[in-house]
Amino acid sequence: MAGRWLHVAALLGAALLLYLLVTIFLSRTRTDGAVTEEAGNLKRMDGPQKSSYGTLAEGRVGDSPFASSPSLRIILVGRSGSGKSATGNSILCRPVFQSRLEARSVTQTCQAATGTWNGRSVLVVDTAPIFDTEAHNQETYKDIGDCYLLSAPGPHVLLLVTQLGRFTAQDTAAVRRVKEVFGADAMRHVVLLFTRREDLGGESLREFVTKTDNRSLRSLVRECEGRYCAFDNRAAGPGQREQLEELMAVVERLDRERPGAFLRNDLFFEAQRLQRDGGGAGGGARGSYLAQVRAQVEKHKRDLEESERCCAPRALRGVRKKTLQKQLALNSLFRSETYSDFIVVRGDSHRKGDTHCHAHPHERG
Repeated sequence: MAGRWLHVAALLGAALLLYLLVTIFLSRTRTDGAVTEEAGNLKRMDGPQKSSYGTLAEGRVGDSPFASSPSLRIILVGRSGSGKSATGNSILCRPVFQSRLEARSVTQTCQAATGTWNGRSVLVVDTAPIFDTEAHNQETYKDIGDCYLLSAPGPHVLLLVTQLGRFTAQDTAAVRRVKEVFGADAMRHVVLLFTRREDLGGESLREFVTKTDNRSLRSLVRECEGRYCAFDNRAAGPGQREQLEELMAVVERLDRERPGAFLRNDLFFEAQRLQRDGGGAGGGARGSYLAQVRAQVEKHKRDLEESERCCAPRALRGVRKKTLQKQLALNSLFRSETYSDFIVVRGDSHRKGDTHCHAHPHERG
């Protein structure tokens, strides 16, 4: 009987020992696997960080940008032929966008590329001719939709490109078109960039802007709250870096004024949703998105027209008030000068009379 219990105890002891050995083995296997996986993750992090364009240093055009979220997003805006593509190449320090000296737009579709500046990832979106006055066909709305998709969830900077000394009615129309495409609040994110910086000669950009007799340009500078800089798109080396530093200083000033803020509206939200759904290429989702693009642009136009109608009487009242103030000031000055002349004339005649009377009192009568 005692021998039987000893045999059972031995079997139980062996089973317990086996259980402990298996438990220890499985525990070590999980730990080794976790360490291996973590090491693999660290190794991937140590390598070049891939964006949708490849490495950030490469910044190739044409791949989908939707997978990445660069820390600074810039959209190039302005009329065709102003030098947007060349400016984008200057920012990225390499010829990414096609650029030629032509009056018509060389860029026919919206494109995007990434680069880095002092360790900060930068996305630059070059735009098709969507800011020209004749840009109102179906292809234009497709280009606008692509611009939203490329820059979602929204740009930090709208870089309005214009040529130095050549701010024309077309540029003024392009500014209005920017408001129609992105909404009136877009101007809070606009930085004005003049190309052909080399034409300044010995004059500073500040002097040029201050002394210009172009009323539309002065009005735009006020609307941009004085955010402007200039580029020589043929510059290289230290000259190119210097003008980039000036641009980034203006961008950093904007970032300080509105920390972490970027341009948002309903259409950027729809663009993000389309991205999450796989882009909707050729499907009903894409068609619905383009319809929303058109509706949003039309809404921006109506809002802008309504704002202008409300502001017109106010502006007229302001003009009338200034005119009245000038007239009152002139009237006051006229009365003051007339009264002063009267006193001088009267005083002189009185003094002369006194002299005559006292010198020759006997000559009276």
